[in-house]
Amino acid sequence: MSRKSFAIVGAGVGGLATALRLANRGHSVTVFEKNNQIGGRNRERVVGGAVFDAGPTLMMMLDPFRKLFADVGERLEDHLDLVQCDPNYRVFFSDGEQINCTSNMAQMMREIDRLSGPKDASRYPQMLGEFGALYHASMPHFVRRNYDSPLDLVRPRSLKIALKHRMLGNLAKGIARYYDDPRLRVLFCLQTMYLGLSPHDAPFVYAVLVYMEYGEGIWYPKGGMVEISRAIGRLAESRGVQIRLQTPVCTVDGHSVLLESGEKIEVDAVIVNADLPYAERQLLPKANRPANIDKRRYSCSAYMMYIDYLGSIPELLHHNIVLGAEFDENLAQLFERFEVPTDPAFYVAISSKTDSTKAVEGHENLFILVPCPNLTHAFSHEDALDLQSKVFNRLERETSFRRDHIASIETTDPNDWANELNLDRGAAFGLSHDLLQSVCFRPSNKSREQKGVYFVGASTNPGNGLPMVLIGAELVEQRLQTDGLI
Repeated sequence: MSRKSFAIVGAGVGGLATALRLANRGHSVTVFEKNNQIGGRNRERVVGGAVFDAGPTLMMMLDPFRKLFADVGERLEDHLDLVQCDPNYRVFFSDGEQINCTSNMAQMMREIDRLSGPKDASRYPQMLGEFGALYHASMPHFVRRNYDSPLDLVRPRSLKIALKHRMLGNLAKGIARYYDDPRLRVLFCLQTMYLGLSPHDAPFVYAVLVYMEYGEGIWYPKGGMVEISRAIGRLAESRGVQIRLQTPVCTVDGHSVLLESGEKIEVDAVIVNADLPYAERQLLPKANRPANIDKRRYSCSAYMMYIDYLGSIPELLHHNIVLGAEFDENLAQLFERFEVPTDPAFYVAISSKTDSTKAVEGHENLFILVPCPNLTHAFSHEDALDLQSKVFNRLERETSFRRDHIASIETTDPNDWANELNLDRGAAFGLSHDLLQSVCFRPSNKSREQKGVYFVGASTNPGNGLPMVLIGAELVEQRLQTDGLI
């Protein structure tokens, strides 16, 4: 195969991984990134004396990471120093109870026994075993594959596997089969919030997220999640990839990209790592935009706080989840009524508890993520202040957090997601992962309207999250092979 030239629009993890894969095959690759750093959502932010991962903060499902490095003749461990977080995280319930969630099965059973009693504890191994079987069935047969039609899902073998594991059932109802305690029902279905998706709207196949956490663990790369982007970027450049920062793209077609500067670059194909809805609306020629572009459904958004905190908060671990009294009402406000939650659930991370370089001495880097509605309805400054007040009130009740210990604070809201990272409706997690936007129903990684244009990232196949985006880079590589371009 002759040497080809490729343009990649966006230096997110999916774009960088695709660039590395193509360059490793000997092709010419240029990555165009509008911002001043690589990583897309997986980027770094400095506030006062604290350093934050501004996007993903959990590293799970190491297999796609290992595979990327192995496929280019490298070892993951030679490029990233990984530390397992144990416990995975601490959950604060509204009734004052807490649970330390861990991938140590014996310890997790003791935690469930303490919270809910021996009957529920005894059910845990069966649940985790069944979710492990679901994970190992779904990955090769449904996730690591390209789809050309929904009919691909009804092949006899695929249909048999889907039915056996109840993959297309409802996640929240499926979890309820295992436990009567409402706290445990929430505990083992809240993981879909990583995707910006209500568990009431999620297919049961997303129970694999529970297995990813509890069966395989949660990890942290020393230096921060941003080191994942940097490691892939360094390898890509060592294979000859050119990464052009602060170089926004205006339009693309199958054989060229036009930069906002007016420069036009001719290539053999274009891979777009900008979020797919934005790419289809803004980057493709008008005549080649999908007809159903306004009918797609979006994830929720997120209000983020990055706080340089004076002192320490010993009640909090590296990762923490704080739940309100009415989780279902919180979900209804987010996903049905598009309201700012009255009693929000939220996530708190302090990576300096694992990596002391992330805050100056005597401080902690307090990161808070509050799920909030996307921009289907406007998000105002008053909404931000309302959420901030509710979160601070709850933390002050549950922990030794004090707002007068905030040395510096910066925030990101749905408007920022839309403006800084070109995320339609400020949907921080991209397109929704509901049943009719999952597997074969998710937008294809190959443009049907514009020949020579491909997509990689959260809103295309197979979906959101760093492991899925890395698998997405594998799938784009396979597409290009099938199409005779590599």
